[in-house]
Amino acid sequence: MYCRKCKIPLTNDLLELPNRALISEEEGEDYIPQGFFVISDGSYFTNSANQLIINVRDMLNCANHPNPSRLNGCCGLDGTDGPNKICSNGHEVGTEKSDCWMPHAFLIEQDFPISTQE
Repeated sequence: MYCRKCKIPLTNDLLELPNRALISEEEGEDYIPQGFFVISDGSYFTNSANQLIINVRDMLNCANHPNPSRLNGCCGLDGTDGPNKICSNGHEVGTEKSDCWMPHAFLIEQDFPISTQE
């Protein structure tokens, strides 16, 4: 996946997860295995329907949002205050959820500058 605005790669090469039974809703665990993505049906992460969800370790060229109010969480990022990741060129690209009380994932929101093609 690439930033639509600057075309920088944002993820490793990913495949669609073939078996949703591999999704984990356990606190502190990866929601989805590394190397895969799912399109959210909205059933777990609030307001996430139709967003791509990937493993946090599959993110490339991303940094924390410069607005500190977007970086809340106690042990990681909780993602409850809007997109908290930008590409290395400063464009908002999605929301990392990596706090201790939730499964860890990166949600790529449709209305943010993401493309699966160059």
